[in-house]
Amino acid sequence: MFISDELAQDYLSRGILLTFPGVGIAMGTWGFFWEVILLFAVFVLGRCQGALKASLFLVIGYIVSLLIFGVTSLNDLSFVPLAGILGIIGWQKGWPARVTFFWSAVLAGVLGALPTLAFVAQGFDADTSKVMIDATIQQYQASGLLEVMQQQGINEPQIRDLLQQGIEIYSLVIPSIFGIIAIIEFGFVFYIMRRWYKGEVKWVPFTHWRLPWYAVWGAVLGIASYLLGDQFSWPVLRGLGINLMVVYGALTLVLGLSAYIFLLQSPRIPRFLKWALILINFIYLMFSFVSIIMFGLFDLVFNFRRLPEES
Repeated sequence: MFISDELAQDYLSRGILLTFPGVGIAMGTWGFFWEVILLFAVFVLGRCQGALKASLFLVIGYIVSLLIFGVTSLNDLSFVPLAGILGIIGWQKGWPARVTFFWSAVLAGVLGALPTLAFVAQGFDADTSKVMIDATIQQYQASGLLEVMQQQGINEPQIRDLLQQGIEIYSLVIPSIFGIIAIIEFGFVFYIMRRWYKGEVKWVPFTHWRLPWYAVWGAVLGIASYLLGDQFSWPVLRGLGINLMVVYGALTLVLGLSAYIFLLQSPRIPRFLKWALILINFIYLMFSFVSIIMFGLFDLVFNFRRLPEES
């Protein structure tokens, strides 16, 4: 007796959703690839059986792992795969791809960032910071970089101050880093699944990638939060603004590249000018990097490519 490929995928997805949360805790394998596998299982089962059944199996998998390993295992779990449920709902309801991705990515980013908030509130203690700075200084000495910096007039205490500032900045933006990783996980699975089932859903090429116009309000919120937090010395609001701006910097970089490549493919732009622009981009890499981010941000509002909102 043979079973169809679709039925085999259905059974395999159910098994993954039920067992992988607990197996991930037992083996210590929770991470990027583990969450990607769970997201794939959510999408495959959700496509076959619906979002309700996919969410049910995933939640049961989480509950079983908590019953076996206790509440403390929450520190080892990640709930980013739950964002796949919203992706399935959008898919089934026929939402535009940009709308489905945006709200699912928002959920994935929040779920990825939430576990880091307790650490951000605590920060690195003085002893940990000192150990990290000492190890970095030793690496600089071994590589000869410390001597080079001292020849340029930068002494060791100044280097230690810079490293301390770097540690403080890093501890502040940890939520945005984990949020971006979660969005990358979801975006990767979302892209692969739409390629896989492109006969059933409308395929959107890279040059047509775009978020809904109202996504720009997240960037506005980030800038406003940072300015208000800095003005009135509200560290929580300032931290929220910085993390939102970091996340939007990553998102608008991708959107900016999409819009930029779209414009470079335009037949109305002479080929010589296209090659000149590409050469300038390589020469002034940092300026081009920032320009593409801003281009992607403003494209949300002005829609330079004149793409229809419903696509």
